[in-house]
Amino acid sequence: MQNEKELTRIERELVLQYLRDDNVPLTVTLEEKPQQQDTSLVDSKTDFPEKDKRVPASAIFPVAISSSQIDVLKQGIILLKNPARTVQPFLGKQVRVQFYFNRLGLYFITEMKECSQGLAIVVPSSIKRIPDASSVKEYDFTGTVSFKTGKSTVSIDCIPLNSYEVFAAPKWADIPESNQQEAKDLLEKFVASAKAGEGAPIGNGLHLLAVARYLTGKNIAEPVAVEGRAMPFNIIFVDDKRVILAGGKGTENLAEGTDYNLNFVFVLAKNRLLKRTVSIECSVDCIYTNENQVDLKCISLKYDQLKKEDYRFLYERITGKKYGE
Repeated sequence: MQNEKELTRIERELVLQYLRDDNVPLTVTLEEKPQQQDTSLVDSKTDFPEKDKRVPASAIFPVAISSSQIDVLKQGIILLKNPARTVQPFLGKQVRVQFYFNRLGLYFITEMKECSQGLAIVVPSSIKRIPDASSVKEYDFTGTVSFKTGKSTVSIDCIPLNSYEVFAAPKWADIPESNQQEAKDLLEKFVASAKAGEGAPIGNGLHLLAVARYLTGKNIAEPVAVEGRAMPFNIIFVDDKRVILAGGKGTENLAEGTDYNLNFVFVLAKNRLLKRTVSIECSVDCIYTNENQVDLKCISLKYDQLKKEDYRFLYERITGKKYGE
């Protein structure tokens, strides 16, 4: 296929044939996510739009449709058979439909309609590739975590999560008010485990604020451009003793007590050519989860070996102070 983001007419026909023959699973989500005030929430006194224009809060999340629920017609129409109730709020709205063709992530945008046979999606003329996030975005700070498996080495990208100031001290106010009670319960659980010797020492505990924020948030992973590729970890907290990696479904499982190599790369100039790499030998000292969001996890990697000059650089980058002051 060409390097352009949009498929050619011939490529589109091949993809349609593939959909008809293989009945691949689809993921459907609203193209324009509703604002919180536009969603219908129970027992709210807020003045909402008219009832028929409301969008349930659950509609901001992707809905997976299995191949057994899909029938693709020659005209390029996808019929949804006995779809889940979670699909109903998409009716009459612009949706993004994502799927994989020979492991390549593709998507198109269309309107979900109602027909005599149920719900239908018309495949438009434009089908596009899911952009490779790692090649599109540029960060001033990134990392990789590596480990040995047999004779080979596995390296996983680690990138800062949007809206998290990874080098700043987390604040309680960073957690949305609607999630604060659940976050408080999690924090109390983590602290109690540490005091009981069931979890790793937590030091000043600041990292737990970032952990509780992530585990109680609505974190939707972006689709990967190539099916089967390891999902990158998100970095949500860094200090001079540990880094907190966060992830969900599709991210690698790291094991407590196992040794890993961590590389941080800092961009030091606007031209992005001047960089500083910090290499750290580390190990997992705790894995945090939330039973209410079983797909999410936060992994605390504590630094075991760090060169003095790298520690000095990391300390000054995080605190904004000269080392030794």
